[in-house]
Amino acid sequence: MKRFESAKFGVVVLGVLAGGGWSGVANADGVAAVDMTQPARADRDVKTEVPILTYTYQATGVSAGALGAEAYGLGMTAAGGVGDRGANRGIAGAGLTLWGSPFDRLTLVGDAARDVNGNFAPSAAAIVRILGRAEDGPSLGVIGRFKVEGFGVGPNDEMESEIEGGLLFSYAKSHWHLDVNAITGFGTGDDGEIDTEGRLRIGRDIGEHLRLGVDGQARYRLSGDAPLVGGRSGDFAGGPQVLFGSGHFFGAFTAGPTTTNVFSGLGWTAVATIGGATF
Repeated sequence: MKRFESAKFGVVVLGVLAGGGWSGVANADGVAAVDMTQPARADRDVKTEVPILTYTYQATGVSAGALGAEAYGLGMTAAGGVGDRGANRGIAGAGLTLWGSPFDRLTLVGDAARDVNGNFAPSAAAIVRILGRAEDGPSLGVIGRFKVEGFGVGPNDEMESEIEGGLLFSYAKSHWHLDVNAITGFGTGDDGEIDTEGRLRIGRDIGEHLRLGVDGQARYRLSGDAPLVGGRSGDFAGGPQVLFGSGHFFGAFTAGPTTTNVFSGLGWTAVATIGGATF
């Protein structure tokens, strides 16, 4: 789970995105400038211009030249307690994710988070689409991600870096959307931490603006001595998801059961997201 300190910056970014599509033009002196007056392309949908909404990445990334941002708030509660010692009954936070595509097939994603122990945990990812294209059948991609986050989450754990890599598969046809991720992370410390993650998102478009589905992830430790909260070797989070998009803006709500950061038993988590993108 993540908490951010970037609320004001997120408001500014979302305000910029309200201007519409970005396109390069030249002024009278021949100097490149940015044209913020272009409307959204008629053949694109803002819901397809979000590389990751809550848990799962889409293999297609976003369209060339697109820029986007999303701010979100989250809440989590568990009867068995939250955190390494189960001292809390719940946590809450907020966050910001930025992305852009400098050219076709490459999408860059940046994150500036605080983890559940109050540690700063930024990350950066690159998605490369190998086969396929958005909204046209199957697509295959790869992801590389660097994050400052150890596999263990106890208050005495030292912050470590982790390098992740994996395969992304997406399928979009006849208003159905499927995204599947297989990602493995390697800790850069001396403990030899290795974990693997499976992520899944399924959605169905209901009309022009609404998509209903589920989004979730499961994680398992393959190597290393640092356990997850509650002494677990694996955890999961996920649930039903509602996504609304119109023009350049979108909003989403995802909620469901989780064992991530839950000391014992089962917890519940909810994530509300609002964002925008140019394309």
